[in-house]
Amino acid sequence: MDFILKMWSIAIGLLLVSWKLTALDAPNCVWVAPMLAPCLGFINGQEPSNLCCMSVENINIMGRTKDDRVAICECVKQVARLITFDPHRIPLLPKKCRVNSSFPPVDKDYDCGK
Repeated sequence: MDFILKMWSIAIGLLLVSWKLTALDAPNCVWVAPMLAPCLGFINGQEPSNLCCMSVENINIMGRTKDDRVAICECVKQVARLITFDPHRIPLLPKKCRVNSSFPPVDKDYDCGK
């Protein structure tokens, strides 16, 4: 588990360093990536924690418009390039956390503009 946490920390650090300013009100990886961290256990096979579910709810709230949802998806794709996980578990998060949302099966090649 320590290895996974170290890899997650490295992934967030790389995202912060490579972050480029987009629209001021659009979600970006500086906000989204740390919110994904509590869900790392879930996307690797565990049940979601309360903190993970609160993050899913907050990310859902941040995705007000299509542009917001595309920005969130692009951030998930950036993280997906840096860690190993089962992309089919991401869409299960809202249901497991009782959040009315839909997460696509994001992986490094997913088209977020769909």
